Amino acid sequence: MILQAISDYVKQAGRIEEKKLLKHFHLSSEGLMPMMAVLLKRGKIHKTINQRGDKLPPEIYYSWTETVQIPAVSVV
Repeated sequence: MILQAISDYVKQAGRIEEKKLLKHFHLSSEGLMPMMAVLLKRGKIHKTINQRGDKLPPEIYYSWTETVQIPAVSVV
């Protein structure tokens, strides 16, 4: 049920920052990670990590794709 809600939320947004997902679903990072792992394996959601240097934490984004892709994480 929550997996479908998260999937629908990402699909509606197109691309969303992890912080917004955590806030919207009232989850911790530790609670979100296993659920996103399942969704990433399904191939409809893609994860992008934006490295912002040594002093700033990375920004993590999730995006929706209509075609099924091989699960991948992009680090930029």
